[in-house]
Amino acid sequence: MLFNLLIWIYVFLTTYALGRLLFSVLGTDVKKTFGNAGICTEDICMAGFMVSTVYAQIFSIFAGVGLAANIFLVFVCIIFYLTRFIKSTDKKFSSFIKKISPSKCILIMLLSLIMAYGASRGYFHFDSDLYHGQAIHWIEDYGVVKGLGNLNGRLAYNSSSFAVQALYSFAFLGGRSYHACAGFMALLVMISGLRIFHVFKDRKVFLSDFARIASIYYVLNIYDEISSPASDYFTMLLICYIAVRLIEGAENRADADFYAMPVLLAFFDLTVKLSAAPLCMAVLIPLVMLIKEKRYKQILKYAVCVLAILLPFFIRNYFLSGWLMYPSTAIDIFDPDWKISAQAAEIDADYIIAFGRGFSNMDSAHYAFSEWFPHWMSGLGRTEKVLLLSSFAGMIVWLCGMIFSIAACRKKENDKNYVPDYIILAYAVSFAFWLFSSPLVRYGQGYILMLPLLTFGSVYVRIIDALGEKKAAMYLSKGAICFIGLFVAYKGIMLGKYMKSVDYEPYYVQPQDYGVYETYKVDLGGGHYVYAPVEGDQTGYYDFPSVPVNLDLPELYEPDADDFSGGFMS
Repeated sequence: MLFNLLIWIYVFLTTYALGRLLFSVLGTDVKKTFGNAGICTEDICMAGFMVSTVYAQIFSIFAGVGLAANIFLVFVCIIFYLTRFIKSTDKKFSSFIKKISPSKCILIMLLSLIMAYGASRGYFHFDSDLYHGQAIHWIEDYGVVKGLGNLNGRLAYNSSSFAVQALYSFAFLGGRSYHACAGFMALLVMISGLRIFHVFKDRKVFLSDFARIASIYYVLNIYDEISSPASDYFTMLLICYIAVRLIEGAENRADADFYAMPVLLAFFDLTVKLSAAPLCMAVLIPLVMLIKEKRYKQILKYAVCVLAILLPFFIRNYFLSGWLMYPSTAIDIFDPDWKISAQAAEIDADYIIAFGRGFSNMDSAHYAFSEWFPHWMSGLGRTEKVLLLSSFAGMIVWLCGMIFSIAACRKKENDKNYVPDYIILAYAVSFAFWLFSSPLVRYGQGYILMLPLLTFGSVYVRIIDALGEKKAAMYLSKGAICFIGLFVAYKGIMLGKYMKSVDYEPYYVQPQDYGVYETYKVDLGGGHYVYAPVEGDQTGYYDFPSVPVNLDLPELYEPDADDFSGGFMS
C-alpha cells in the first residue's frame, strides 16, 4: 500500500508534466472554461498518462523499458518544471501554497489512501499470472521482440497498457515488478466521478452526472481487482472517463479543443484494447467544429497526435506477430519470416469469441445469434441481466425521446444541441460491437453500465427541460439528488465493509505480488531455456521466460545469440 502511494506520486509528477506539455504543444488554454466545464487536473494527468504510454511503446521498439527510459522521462519532466517556474510571475512558494484548497487536499489524500488500499490486495486476475506478467517482463527486459507470439500466442495480444506498466514497474531496481498503474487510473476516474457532489450545491442534475454514477459504480465494482495489471480495467476506466468529459463538454457547448482530448483518449483506448475502436467515431464532434471554423492547422496537429498514438502500437503488433491487428487477419500486408500463420491467428480469434460467449468449443464462434445468445444470457448474473435489459430498454426509450425532441424543435424552430445524442449513439455502437464480438462481461462492463444511465438520463434531462419552472421539475430534481445521495452512501458503506473484511492481509507496506508456481526448464537449444508449469498453465512473473504448455515450441530467430533479443521463428 505504502509503495503504491510512493509510485503514484512519481506517476502523478511525470504525467502532470507530460500532460501540460501536450496541452501546450496543442495550444490549448488549460484555464479556459465553458460554464461548469474546463480542463481539470485529472484531465492533465490522463493526457500525460497517454503520452507516457506512447513514449514507453516507442522506447520498447529500440530497447527494454527500464532505468534508461525512466532517466530520460525524469529529465524531460525536470526541464518542464524548471521552465514553468522560471516563466512564473509569482515564484514565492508560500503564494503557491495559498492557492491550494486545504479541504480538497485532505479529501484527495483520503481518497488516495482508500484507492491505494484496494490496489494493494484483492483478487489477482487469473490472466495476470497466465501472461500479463510475462508480457510486462518481456517489455522490461527486451522491449519488443520479433515473433514473440510464436513462443506464446497470448504475448501477441499487444496492449499499450503493458508498456506503461513496464515503465512504472521499477523492476530495474532489482527487487520486484510493481503493478500500480491500474490503481492510479482508477483514482483519476474516481476523482472525476466524485465531482458529482456539485448536485447538492447546484440543486440540479445533468446528463454528465449519470455518466459519473456509472464511473463510480465501475471503479467500486473493480476495487478488489485493481491490484492486477489486466488491460481490461484500463479499457473500461477510459470508457467511463471519456463519457463524462464528452457529455460535460456537450452540456456546456465547449469548443473543439475541449473535445479533442477525450477523443484522443478514445484513440489511445483503441491501443489498450482493439474492441474500443468504435468509440473513435466521436472524432466527428471536434472535426466538424474545426472544419466550420477553418482551423486546418489545428486539424493537422490533432491528426499528428492520432498518428503518434497509433503508429507505435501497430509497429509493436508487426514485430510481435507479423500482423497489424493480431489475432485479426483482416489486414494482411506484411509477410516477415516470424509471422504467425493465418490459421493459428484465426484459431486464436475463434477462441476469444467462444470464450466471451461462454462456450468451451471454438465452433461456437461461428454460431448464429439465435444459437449463442440464449446460452450466453443464461450464464449472466442477476445484476448483469438487469443492466443488459436496461441497455436495450434504454436505447428504445432514448430513440423515442430523440424523435419527439426533433419533432418539437421543428415546430418551435429553436436551436437544439444534439451532440449528447451523438455521444450516446457512439456508446450504443460500441456496446453493439462488444455484444456481437466477444461479449464477456469483463470486456464490456463499462458499456452495460454507461449505456442505460446515459439513455435514461437523456430522457430525464429532456423531461426536466420540457417542464421548465413547474413544480414537477423541482420534485424530479430533488428525487434525482436524493437518489445520488443514497447511491453514494450505499456504495460507501459496502466499500467500508469490504475494506474491513481484508484488513488482516499483510499488504500495508508492499502490495500483493504476482503468484509463484512450480515450473521446470525446457531446452530450446543453444543454451537457451524457458519455463513450463508442472500443473495448469500459469507461471507468474518470476520464472522468465515461460510458456503455458510445453508443446510446439518455436526455434530461435538467432540461435547463436546470448539472449532472446533476436526473437522467434514462425
